[in-house]
Amino acid sequence: MDPNKNTREEFTSHLVALPIPDFAAPKWKKLVQRSKVLLDKLAHHPAMATNLQQTYMTPANSKNNIYFQWDFVGRTLSMFYRVNPSLQGLSKQEKELWEDATGRTTFAKQLILDEMPGMLDMMTEKTDPGQKGAHPGFGDEILELAKHLDDD
Repeated sequence: MDPNKNTREEFTSHLVALPIPDFAAPKWKKLVQRSKVLLDKLAHHPAMATNLQQTYMTPANSKNNIYFQWDFVGRTLSMFYRVNPSLQGLSKQEKELWEDATGRTTFAKQLILDEMPGMLDMMTEKTDPGQKGAHPGFGDEILELAKHLDDD
């Protein structure tokens, strides 16, 4: 995939279509499966419509909360794929990456569910002050997915 040529929709489709190896540890498999579903739902949320057909590297038309979570969850998903799915014999770098990715999964859940009230809005507005007070809702389906994102 070329971030200067491929769209955000193509990047999303690519990540969602990556296979889950048969030998994947249950925890790895569960986090990756749930992240894929959430990423796809975020990508196809109405608030992403103006961003989805842009190339990955093009500055987003609308840097809203949905966009930021789409980006965050997508980057986290790609981190999972850089860790041995069996979670066996991990190098020091893979262990750190696993810890980062699982921590990011919890953080994504907290931001989407607003467990740290206003944090996502504040982060979005810091990057794009034009978003102040104009935050799209995630919708029930995304909220429900986020609730179970890091469940065991």
